[in-house]
Amino acid sequence: MKQHGDQSWSGHRELTYAAVHRLFRRLAGPDDRLRGITRAEYADALDRAQAHQDRLLGVNRIENFRNTGRSQLSVLGPTTHSAYANPGVQREHFMADPYLRGEDNLANNTEYLHEQLRAAGTATDLPGEMRGLGAAAHALQDSYSGAHAWRAEAVYLGDPTAPVESLHIFTPSHMVGFEDGLNTHSDEFDEPPAASGSTQAAVEATYRMLRAYELGRQDPGQAELLIAQTLEPMTRASPNGVTVNLHPSREWEQERNRRLALEHGVLQPAVGPDQAARYLGAATSGPARTGGAAAARPGDHRDTGGRAAGLRGKTPGQGAGRG
Repeated sequence: MKQHGDQSWSGHRELTYAAVHRLFRRLAGPDDRLRGITRAEYADALDRAQAHQDRLLGVNRIENFRNTGRSQLSVLGPTTHSAYANPGVQREHFMADPYLRGEDNLANNTEYLHEQLRAAGTATDLPGEMRGLGAAAHALQDSYSGAHAWRAEAVYLGDPTAPVESLHIFTPSHMVGFEDGLNTHSDEFDEPPAASGSTQAAVEATYRMLRAYELGRQDPGQAELLIAQTLEPMTRASPNGVTVNLHPSREWEQERNRRLALEHGVLQPAVGPDQAARYLGAATSGPARTGGAAAARPGDHRDTGGRAAGLRGKTPGQGAGRG
């Protein structure tokens, strides 16, 4: 998923601002502050933190280079690293480590969310807190992108609890026109329509996570339980388990095309009538729409220097990170 969207499609920035807007509508005091933080301060800090996850440059250490147990330094941002070269970092974007089974990958990705929220809760200053909270928000939002994971079809109706069915593999070579037969990160999903069900699901999921975190700050003794109860329905495996899409096979391409049609409303999800009525209603009225990503337009918030460094917001063929 790219960083910056426009009026027709949403990126991480729009999802983040929409979720914070919803959070403040529900939990802020009469002065529109939460823990003394204004809405703009909270949204700007969280957005900068989540965008840091898509940095293209920066010295970092690959702890398990090519699954050999050896470490290696890199000057490229982790978002550019192949899943085969740096399997451990893939969970930061809710993608698959190719050396693990699907269920183990999902457990690993879910634990990363918990780790980052714990780090946020124990931070001693706002930047440190937002660093963990932003990393968790970024990864959770990525889980609703068809480029990173495929969920049950209810996600296209806005259901944030649609179970995870499969996870994809990222290799950067396809960004420069070389097909290595290993990449299943499909760039076509990087610009989800602002009104799509998957966009609405990502906003709602981010809001629910932030709300659980903030309620946990008010009652530290219940923080872990609140977060666990909130994340569990949104990180659940499908009844058939979780697969890893290791190769862009013909069958994978057919499924990708079908899901793109679902994302853009060309096809309708095959879900039960009760479920369809529930989520179609939520997508056309009430908080899910008024607080959705379409409401968080780039012009609605002042820009900051940190945002310009987010850098999954790129045009097709530009840059080397996973969109």
